[in-house]
Amino acid sequence: MARNGVGRWVLEMAAATCVAAFAANAVCAQEDGGDQAAYIRGHYTKHEYRIPMRDGVKLYTAVYTPIDTSTSYPFMMLRTPYACNPYGADRYTDWFGPTADFARDGYIFVCQDVRGRMMSEGEFVNMRPHVSDKRGPRDVDESTDTYDTIEWLLANVE
Repeated sequence: MARNGVGRWVLEMAAATCVAAFAANAVCAQEDGGDQAAYIRGHYTKHEYRIPMRDGVKLYTAVYTPIDTSTSYPFMMLRTPYACNPYGADRYTDWFGPTADFARDGYIFVCQDVRGRMMSEGEFVNMRPHVSDKRGPRDVDESTDTYDTIEWLLANVE
């Protein structure tokens, strides 16, 4: 796949960016005295949903909403095949990435297990190809699942 120098450079930069983001999060957690988990629990409410997609498959989605409802907040969404744990409405994550600042900046955080992984229904297809000519509700791909999720969140999350 990445046989030329440019392709390899892109992959190496992507990997370095991921490592830097996780390292920055660890540093910020240490600078905050490691209290990001306490901050999240004290300032967010966790909700768990099974959001229906256009073909009837339901995707597990954890939504963390700020307790302060005096203003509106943008969504920050992560769709992953690697798990939106911890599972359970009373079990909270201990970080929102890529740095601790995001929790304090005011977002609605959304984590979704992709189709067929962890707590989501359906069949998992790694790198599900895009369906450019969608003819019905059974023609699904990552973009339709993302669209259906955002549409549901806008209609159901204050």
